[in-house]
Amino acid sequence: MADAGPCLAIFRDCLTDMPWRIRNRGQYIILRRSLTPLNAWVAEEPDAGVIGFLTLQLPQDYVDHLFVDPDWRFCGVARGLLEVARQGATGALSLDVDAENLGARRAYEALGWQVVASTGSTSKARQMRLVSP
Repeated sequence: MADAGPCLAIFRDCLTDMPWRIRNRGQYIILRRSLTPLNAWVAEEPDAGVIGFLTLQLPQDYVDHLFVDPDWRFCGVARGLLEVARQGATGALSLDVDAENLGARRAYEALGWQVVASTGSTSKARQMRLVSP
């Protein structure tokens, strides 16, 4: 995928906002494998280039990556990417979010997503499964 480099850069920049995540090469390898033309979408602005991306695992309708450049948050980028993903999905979308990622959790809840499950015994390891409206 031609946009893999900018997507990896956004991913790296977003990880600085999540100090509870262990930075390791494995996360980058998983993301790179997900960035294929069949299941990845990017949001671009003419003067800024790639400003966000989403990867969707079909047929599970599972969003395994959704990241927006920190300078472009609160501009509707994530909402737009999720709307495009919904068009390619066969049912409701689902995703996992770190329990400590309050900004993302609030954004999903504002879009009508519902928490349907939670895993992990400590707050640092806890993930929440959300489902789209």
